[in-house]
Amino acid sequence: MLAAFTALAVLMTFLGGLFPLGSLLSRPGMSRLFSLRAGILLAVAFTEILPEAWQAHHASAGWGALAAFVGLFVMGNFAMLDTCPEYLEECRIHYLGLAAFLALSSHSFIDGFNLAVSFSAGERAGLAVGLSLALHKVADGFTLTSLFDQSGYGRGRSLLLLSLIAAATPLGSALSGLGFGGLPLPAEAALMGFAAGSFIYIAASDILPRLHKRSDRAGLIYFGIGMVGMAALKIL
Repeated sequence: MLAAFTALAVLMTFLGGLFPLGSLLSRPGMSRLFSLRAGILLAVAFTEILPEAWQAHHASAGWGALAAFVGLFVMGNFAMLDTCPEYLEECRIHYLGLAAFLALSSHSFIDGFNLAVSFSAGERAGLAVGLSLALHKVADGFTLTSLFDQSGYGRGRSLLLLSLIAAATPLGSALSGLGFGGLPLPAEAALMGFAAGSFIYIAASDILPRLHKRSDRAGLIYFGIGMVGMAALKIL
C-alpha cells in the first residue's frame, strides 16, 4: 500500500501540473484544500503518530518532533519551502532560483519519508497521510507549473523541473522504508516524532496565516471536516 500511495503522489503532481483543474485550484479553493489537509495532518500527528513514538521512547520522540518543526521553520526563512502558499500571495512576481528548487525538492523528499513513517505507525495513519498527500500534490503540481510560467520558464524546462521535484517523493519513501523496522527503539521514536513535527508545522503554516489575514468561515469548516474524517476513519 505504501508503494501505491507513493506512486499516487507522483501521479497527482503531474495531474496538477499538466491539466487545468478549474475552481478547485482557484485561490479560495486551494486555501480550503489546505484547511482540509491541516485538519487531517493534525489529527494524525496527535492521535496516531505521536502516541506510537512516545510509547517507543518519549525523549527521542520529543526531540524528533522539535527537530522537524525547527528545521522546516529555518528552511522556510531561507527559501520557498512550499509553492502553494507562495501562489496564494497577492503578488505578480515569484522568483524560483536554485535555493527554492533545492528547498522544494527537500520538501518533496520529506513528504515521501513521512509517508513511509506514517505507515509504520499503523495502516490507518498511513492511509490518512497518503490521501492528504495526494490532495496536496495536485495543488503542488498546479502551482509549480503556474510559478514556472510566471518566472518565464519554457514548457520543456518546466516539465523537467516538475519531474525532478516529483521524483524526490518516491526517493524519500524508499530510503525511509528500507531503513525503518530494523532500528533501535529510540531511533524509530525519533523518526516518528520527526514525521509528527513535520505535520504539525505544515498544518500550522497552512492555516494560521490565512485565518489572521482574512475571514473565511468555509476554511474552518474544511478544517473540521479533515479532523472529523480522521476520527471516522479511526472508528471504522
